[in-house]
Amino acid sequence: MARLFLITGCLALLMIGSFADKEYEAHGHGHDHHHHAHDGHDHHDLESHKKLFDAKIQDGQEQDEKLRIIANKIDTDRDGKVSHDEMRVYVEQRVKALNDREADDLISTLDPKNTNKITFDAYSREYFGDIERSQFSNPDKLNLNLRENKRLYLADKAKWEFVDTDGDLALTYDEFRTFLQPEENEGLAKIEVDSMIHEYDDDKDGKISNAEYKIMTEAEAGQADSLTSEIDTNNDGFGDFDEFSVYYLPSIEKTVNEETDHLMKECDTNKDGYCTPGEITSVYSTFAGSQITDFGADLEKPKEEL
Repeated sequence: MARLFLITGCLALLMIGSFADKEYEAHGHGHDHHHHAHDGHDHHDLESHKKLFDAKIQDGQEQDEKLRIIANKIDTDRDGKVSHDEMRVYVEQRVKALNDREADDLISTLDPKNTNKITFDAYSREYFGDIERSQFSNPDKLNLNLRENKRLYLADKAKWEFVDTDGDLALTYDEFRTFLQPEENEGLAKIEVDSMIHEYDDDKDGKISNAEYKIMTEAEAGQADSLTSEIDTNNDGFGDFDEFSVYYLPSIEKTVNEETDHLMKECDTNKDGYCTPGEITSVYSTFAGSQITDFGADLEKPKEEL
């Protein structure tokens, strides 16, 4: 009997851990791999995320209570259930708070003396390390890692200059916050997407073929992926400027709407248009893998801090 309980517990751990990984990787974490960590919202590594689900196995009641506290915070009218509008308001608050926190963290790293100025040199050292800039003049397109670093560096420099109003290559904190969110600025978004197409559109037809996309994804992530209908929405076999803009640089509004719809779909198990705290805790992994809980970080806090 003890052995049976042990096997059952191990299977449960594997099932929840596997589901958690898929939730973490598949929903809302995959569109930003063309940017640095500041654009990718890199809150926690996957290992720490797995530990959270280990805690769920070890003390499920405690974790459920924490998520129930959060559910009650979302339910602002205190009617015992969460509406779509309440969920959306809370998701938007959390997304913006996370963005602000990450910007603050970067600012304190790049400008420790609080001068209200961040130089491009300080920024590029932080994100490109000791890469010799002279290598970027190398026309060798077979060196995919160098090719992608060159693209990122030149795109970042162009975006930096775009928001640098006085031309001194140093950004104020407000300018730097603008720089960090190209999806919210048409000019910055155009620079970012143009840089992708310009670098990997080898036949210069103004769009990215499946073969070119495989090279692009291998350069950025070390693994060649094919174009899918999620990007190629008109199914013409290419990724164009508009399709790349929608996929790689979704606006905060679009991100919030998609996350809200996803959470409501998962937790509204009786399809009445609302989610009760009980329904929310029943899909723990969905919420633990969402921005609404800072990808589970909120569930690691003591209950009195929630």
